[in-house]
Amino acid sequence: MMNEEEYIRQRMGERNPFTVPEGYFDQLAQQVIDRLPAEEAAKPQQKAIVRYLRPLLYAAACVAIAVMGTAIYTNRNLETGQQQLAQQDAIIYSDSYIDEAADYFMLDNAEIYNSLLADM
Repeated sequence: MMNEEEYIRQRMGERNPFTVPEGYFDQLAQQVIDRLPAEEAAKPQQKAIVRYLRPLLYAAACVAIAVMGTAIYTNRNLETGQQQLAQQDAIIYSDSYIDEAADYFMLDNAEIYNSLLADM
């Protein structure tokens, strides 16, 4: 670290390469003071707009939450309805399968009843 500092001092010398124009800090304070009232005048108008829009923002957020909740609720109801239809289709399918199996084995109603009574 010391070697680096010594190298820089040897290359640059002891003079300071950074300078500030004369009277800069005298004018800086006045420039800052001149800008303050313009910025302060804009702030109350900005606050008034924010005060006016804040309730509208809250209302929009509530409406968005209500719409999303309704969409999720109806989507879940549709999914459960589709599941119930799929179950009913499975029941209908299984009934038709039994009919086809009975036709294949050439069973009539009396033989089916007898086999059911025998299982009891």
